[in-house]
Amino acid sequence: GHELVPFAKRPGEGGNRCDKCRSRIPNGDRMHRCHACDFDLCSECHPGGAQKVCHMSLLQQAFDETKKVKSTMDRSGAVPAGFKIIRVDAVSDRAWSDRYMRQLRNVLGSGREMSNLSPKTSRIGAKLVSSVSQDPLKADAEAVLFHGTSPSAVKGILSSGFDRDRCKFGLAGKGFYFAESISKSDEYTQPVDGLRCVLVCRVVTGRAKVCADVFPSAQQRQDLEDSVRKAGA
Repeated sequence: GHELVPFAKRPGEGGNRCDKCRSRIPNGDRMHRCHACDFDLCSECHPGGAQKVCHMSLLQQAFDETKKVKSTMDRSGAVPAGFKIIRVDAVSDRAWSDRYMRQLRNVLGSGREMSNLSPKTSRIGAKLVSSVSQDPLKADAEAVLFHGTSPSAVKGILSSGFDRDRCKFGLAGKGFYFAESISKSDEYTQPVDGLRCVLVCRVVTGRAKVCADVFPSAQQRQDLEDSVRKAGA
């Protein structure tokens, strides 16, 4: 990822907004900037220079490395040749984070062998997590994955988190669907003024139940759902 460098504008040059908290950065105040991506962090969102690289450049790398040109059955229209990030918003919540880490500890403490899925996002995902969290990504039990959905669903998730009661029944049953490829998650997004929103999520994968069938049977779908519920997700 691109390096974030200390930067401050002189009076009269016009202010910037922090790309994390969206607050205005007054002229003369110290900020950290990625000139290549036009990405800025205020001093409050960048305490002590904790973040060294630009989220926008890391995510653009993840998009470039995981895109596919192959169409799948849920694709409407042509497969995009590529994806360009226009804006990145970091979303964090103390209660969500604490709940997530408890679940991760429960999975790691179960005594079961983890699946270590090694998704295509592994390399960039580890860098992303280390740039925003003091808890590094556990490669054998976690992954950074994409979740594409409608604008209204994105608002609901950002407001109250992932709610299984609101899930629809998909090909593998009822649950949350994540992908290692941005091209796959893009299939479920909807444009607003020509732009689409995708959530980049830290996900507990644990011990995965694998189904290689393209069209799972009713019993296989039930088994997949049960494997998630019994894990406490």
